[in-house]
Amino acid sequence: MMKKMLSFIAAFLVLGGALFADVIVKDLGDGNAEVTFLYKGAGNEVVVAGDFTDWQNGALPMTKTDNGFELKKTFPMATTLKYKFIVDGNWLFDAKSPDKTDDGFGGFNGVVDIAKLVAVEKAQASGDTAALDKLMASQSGLKFGTYTQLAVISNFLTRSVQDPTKKGFETDSVQFKAKSYWKLSGTLLPDAPAYIEIRAFDGTKDIYKVSPTGTVTTKAEDGLNTLATGLLFDPFTYLQGDRPYLGHFKAGLNTSYVNIETAYNWAKPATRSTIIWTTVKDSDSNDGYLQFTNGSALQSFGDLKLDVGIVPNKSLSAMGLRSWVAATYGDYTAEVQWDAKSTDADQTKVTNFFKSYTGDLIAGVKGAYGPLSAAVQFIMPVASTTIDKAIGYQANVTYTSLMFGATAKFGSFQPSVSSLYGNGDDIVNNQSFIVLNPWVLPMEGLKAGIDSKLNTTYDLKFADKNLINLKPYVSLDFDKLLGYTFTVDAYGMMDLDLATGASETFKFNEAGVKYAMTEVSDIIPSFDVNYGIQMGDVKMLNTLMANLATKPGVNVNLGLGLRTTNDKATQADKDKNELLAFYLGANYKVAALKNGVFYGAFVYNMDPYSDETDGLSMSGYRPDKGIDDMAGYAKFRMGMKWDF
Repeated sequence: MMKKMLSFIAAFLVLGGALFADVIVKDLGDGNAEVTFLYKGAGNEVVVAGDFTDWQNGALPMTKTDNGFELKKTFPMATTLKYKFIVDGNWLFDAKSPDKTDDGFGGFNGVVDIAKLVAVEKAQASGDTAALDKLMASQSGLKFGTYTQLAVISNFLTRSVQDPTKKGFETDSVQFKAKSYWKLSGTLLPDAPAYIEIRAFDGTKDIYKVSPTGTVTTKAEDGLNTLATGLLFDPFTYLQGDRPYLGHFKAGLNTSYVNIETAYNWAKPATRSTIIWTTVKDSDSNDGYLQFTNGSALQSFGDLKLDVGIVPNKSLSAMGLRSWVAATYGDYTAEVQWDAKSTDADQTKVTNFFKSYTGDLIAGVKGAYGPLSAAVQFIMPVASTTIDKAIGYQANVTYTSLMFGATAKFGSFQPSVSSLYGNGDDIVNNQSFIVLNPWVLPMEGLKAGIDSKLNTTYDLKFADKNLINLKPYVSLDFDKLLGYTFTVDAYGMMDLDLATGASETFKFNEAGVKYAMTEVSDIIPSFDVNYGIQMGDVKMLNTLMANLATKPGVNVNLGLGLRTTNDKATQADKDKNELLAFYLGANYKVAALKNGVFYGAFVYNMDPYSDETDGLSMSGYRPDKGIDDMAGYAKFRMGMKWDF
């Protein structure tokens, strides 16, 4: 009896506790469940991004409450969700999620298995310890996941290759594209986490193909025959072109005093963004690493939290080392990181590591006091030889109140500054910048602001370089303003070049407006329209894109594009210009096929999709593509995708 009681309590703490942490699941009794996501940390804007939102592309804003941020959404009972929070633009794993899985980028995604959590709640209510024991067992061991995609893609020409003035519609090729990556994540043994990813197959096969001169290089009959033979007799090696391949391997051992992790090839180390910069990005492990970090018994000393790590590695194809010590006390954090890479000709002896090496020392502090937060980070070279002009630093200050907020940043990086393992987007050599991003919230439901950035040389020679990027924006939530369930958001992007001799002082780059409506009807839970305009040197592209979601699970995308030239365009530019563009696509999640997604799309002279996804790829409220992307081409794609 005591054993059953202890089992019940353990199951309650592990599963039931998570049920009431950051995710609450409520059985609606009609085959659906209401899932409530909760975020109780600091932040001004928090959204939920997951596989049910096409991640960041359709991220859902959370509503601020007295207890933090909240989002409620209805899903079919047999749904498993993967998600993260994005807090003020920063991705954050929900450490209190009911379950987790390796995200393949050195971190984790939260996992919500709706049916399982409902079953836990029912077992707790009834006191069914046997059911709880079974659910507890399912939390351990390795879990299987996959990213698998099968698609047929037809490519067309909408103008002649030889003569762009001739418009038409010709089949260029038909391809079968397939990829499948199998993932095992969880624990091999208690306190021994692992993540294994196998490339089962990844390849593209031509079914029909025509050369630019009009010669058929692959006949449809031959292509179909070869495809059928390959899929019937040796599908894995046929599609892969080789045998299945272990591409991502990560394993570890966690003890009270030390956590050990090793990884190889595509397995990515955990990113580090403790102060300001991303000092370890999500690049591949390549030739591997061995990581040692402090265990649970050495992480907390009262209010003081310690994070210590040392990582010998060959991520950069040579003997390397990254190490750090970070200490957090309340709202204040200080960190020092030392990175190094051997440059010796002989990479087979560890004793040669310090004979010739290059590296950097990175240090920083951050803290918060009431509505004010500040951070400072510094980088300098540490190497066996002298490196001139390789120092950089950045300081950020943010003030936030109920009706007003602003972020100010200043950074300066000398010509030779670099970060061995960091993100080049954060540390750009030979430049200084000043950022000022103020915003106001004059009333609930109305927010306006401007993001501005001044770029100049590292030594502040404004006459040589003086480029200002501006992005004013406004957001209107009519539910809070007038009680109507729709929002309107708009932004613009422009440059001011004030350097001496600048050819063009003002340049307008793009603008976007989004209208989004929820609870349209009983069968249409959401609908949005995006208008965007992109400006180039000789062309501009206007796009109007609509997205419709339905209760049965069918999501429809429709868009139009208008590509025009200006007076700077040459006759050749005008001849090649494709004035009209459009696309139509849809996807449907088939729960019976383990959340398989069936999708299809036809695009003409524009393509807001990619062959890798079933959703739109957006930048702001426009396609994340150049103005001339797909001009002169059309494409039809249809396929199935599994991602769990």
